[in-house]
Amino acid sequence: MNRCSGCGYIVPGTWTECRRCGAPVAAVPAAAPASAYAPRVGALNGLSLAPLPRRPSAPSAHPDTAFGAPDDALIPGARPRGVVPDTMLPHIDPIITHAPPSMRTRFDARTIAIIAMALVITVAGIWSLLPSGSHANPQPTILAARPPFAGIPTSLSDVVRIAAESARHTALMTVIDTAGASAAPVTVTQLQAAQPSYQWVLGSVPSTTNTIVSITSGQGIDVIAVSGTDKDICAFGRWSPTVGTDYVTMAHVKVCSATNAPTTGWSALAGGDAQDLPGADGA
Repeated sequence: MNRCSGCGYIVPGTWTECRRCGAPVAAVPAAAPASAYAPRVGALNGLSLAPLPRRPSAPSAHPDTAFGAPDDALIPGARPRGVVPDTMLPHIDPIITHAPPSMRTRFDARTIAIIAMALVITVAGIWSLLPSGSHANPQPTILAARPPFAGIPTSLSDVVRIAAESARHTALMTVIDTAGASAAPVTVTQLQAAQPSYQWVLGSVPSTTNTIVSITSGQGIDVIAVSGTDKDICAFGRWSPTVGTDYVTMAHVKVCSATNAPTTGWSALAGGDAQDLPGADGA
């Protein structure tokens, strides 16, 4: 084995040129046998030998490829690097793996609001496509009669009921005054002139708020219906010279018209609140 004079690389003895840097390699003569070398040792003792002249080497084609030099381009895959002990291995860049983006940034408040709104719209659309019979429609219910001094209302439904019953009482007093002692049938035109604060309609036309009065008028009996502002309450009232006045209030009524009045549940209690109900003379 020989050492290259240009880069110091260990090369086989059969090489005449370093395959790493291209410098020529001088062949080293084989060592003499011990028997031939031994007699000369004593003869040479005490002599100072001049160093042998070194054979000049050919200039290297790669002057910067000495041991530990940065240019290691003769090895496939290598790239320039700092002066370090040569491992004879190509220098490979490290593989950098980036962490996946945080999931928290994908779901901010705006995204959550959009998703929630989409769910609400979807549910509402599905509900609207269902047959009407599949919806939970409450049945019409007769409410318990209440005296006019029931007290201060404690809920919105109570306020709606009081307003409808108070308007019913005022409208029925207008019908009684217009019919007079003969109890003759009255018309919506007569009632509109007598009480212009309300809109009077025929008994087959429904009332949709507490200022619209649906009325049927005949010989000896008149029936009215007044709707609550929520379109769920319907206050019915009737009058005849022989029976007098009576009242009934119902909830969950879809058509609040005089012709839709119930046959049961009537009471002499006018309902509403005392301060909202007008006097017997309609004032």
